[in-house]
Amino acid sequence: MTPLHRIEERLRGLSPWQAFGLVAGANLILVGLAFALPADGGERGPAILSILGNFHILALHIPAAVLLIVPMFEFFERHEQATATVRRLSVFSAAGTWGAVLCGIFHAHFNGFEGDAVQLHLWGGIAASIFAGIASLLLSQGFLLRLVGQVVAIGVMSFAAHVGGELQHGDGFPFKPNKSVLTQKDVPPTPVVDNGQKRDDYAQVIAPILEAHCVECHGAKKVKGKLRMDSLEALKKGGSEGSAFVPGDLQKSLMHVRVTLDPSDEEFMPTEGNPLTKDQVQAFALFIEGKPIPDDVAKAALAATKAPKQAPKK
Repeated sequence: MTPLHRIEERLRGLSPWQAFGLVAGANLILVGLAFALPADGGERGPAILSILGNFHILALHIPAAVLLIVPMFEFFERHEQATATVRRLSVFSAAGTWGAVLCGIFHAHFNGFEGDAVQLHLWGGIAASIFAGIASLLLSQGFLLRLVGQVVAIGVMSFAAHVGGELQHGDGFPFKPNKSVLTQKDVPPTPVVDNGQKRDDYAQVIAPILEAHCVECHGAKKVKGKLRMDSLEALKKGGSEGSAFVPGDLQKSLMHVRVTLDPSDEEFMPTEGNPLTKDQVQAFALFIEGKPIPDDVAKAALAATKAPKQAPKK
């Protein structure tokens, strides 16, 4: 008998109360860790837990896929008693979901995540683990009750996955097409820069660049490194590594320092998407130095930037 068969025999030998205690205890551990290791935007060690947290994105797909196919086996077989295949898949999906959420808690706490969407994703994941566990507890019940438990678990997991997808890929995921298939009507217009008129360089030039390249990881929904970049006040306040905007000082303004590093440097920003263009970097530098941004630089910088749906407030 293989080790997996021994584990299966032990699990099947549990009484209903023992099984309930196992599921409840495992998920209470997740709840306790979520409070003990908050997603507060700080980046910290030990390195092994930071690395383990990185496996969250890898670990979540397999149990999610398994949970999706369990009702298919149930529906097509329609046995009053759960088959061995359904039992194994259901228990695996519950255990796998628990492990993925554990990695997610480590990922948020040790790798610098913070924000409303991060919290929603975290607690949604814990809820998914709880309902996947409940679905496994219903294996001793009839066909219909088992099926309902599995469908509810899939619904909760789908919600948590949707929030996580938006954190990783932006608002609207997965129903938002890539830029290449958008029609001209769908593309937001580039903010107009009028010659001869006094321009608010932050609102009309800097904010759109930040919205396109920085706010996805440094906004209200997701706050990496305790740094928000969705308002001028937030830029001045800075994050765990200093201020993003120090008027008159390029060397202390992280919004300029990080975008001018060598792209191979691990602190180079942005970490995703295209690096800022020469004109966008120049616009940052002029703004920090308190100098007006020339029209040609502003237009070139905005031409390379997807206009935001709503400009950040000053």
